[in-house]
Amino acid sequence: MKKIGTKLLQFILILGLSACGEKIPPISERIKKVYTAQSVTHDGITVYTKGGSTNIVSEYSSYSLNLSTESSVTLRDVTGETFAGSYSVSGNTLTLTGLNPQPTGSGGTLTYDITEISEDGKSLILTATKASPKTSNTINVYTLTAP
Repeated sequence: MKKIGTKLLQFILILGLSACGEKIPPISERIKKVYTAQSVTHDGITVYTKGGSTNIVSEYSSYSLNLSTESSVTLRDVTGETFAGSYSVSGNTLTLTGLNPQPTGSGGTLTYDITEISEDGKSLILTATKASPKTSNTINVYTLTAP
């Protein structure tokens, strides 16, 4: 009986140590996906919810942010325009640079705080760091999902 108890304790200890060894990949790895809008707020007002029937800005249904290729980004914004450039992640900041054509008032650069990202990267919340002239100078928060 003592041998079984010792073996069981060893097994539990090994299992526990191996589970502790699993690390969550860094944001720069988890973010490599193609995202679409689940919901969007402008200055705290929800203007779009996927599948919603009373969306104020239904154009977000075609919004996408493609970060699937290392440091290369394609953004399709609320106006339906598509922009291509590079992206980088530093801490909890996502920066899109060299966007062509340049989004209105951006100088070719858009910056977002990564407010939240799931362990698998399939759920991402971005908060714009500057007001968007395309949405009446509001600070926008994007809740995005990836398949």
